Amino acid sequence: MHECPHCHQESISTLQKLLAISPLQLSCKACQQHSYIHNVYALVALTVWIVMTWLLIALAYWFQMSFLLFGSIPAMVIAVERYLVKAPLSKVQV
Repeated sequence: MHECPHCHQESISTLQKLLAISPLQLSCKACQQHSYIHNVYALVALTVWIVMTWLLIALAYWFQMSFLLFGSIPAMVIAVERYLVKAPLSKVQV
């Protein structure tokens, strides 16, 4: 669970947070206020995932080991966990 930026209660699930990338919003279960993750964090996560995937493709080609291509899945998990799950939530200004 993650902290709501309005009421500071641990009332936001990880799935809710991952799906709340701007312009989509999530609603806190405790206070019913809306918040979101800024687009910059999603773009950083996507960029990290793409760079790591291309590095794994280059290594797979260089060492002729196609199983390295399976590393794209952990690369995505690392990028999402580090740059989206840990991203701060922004308050929606009404």
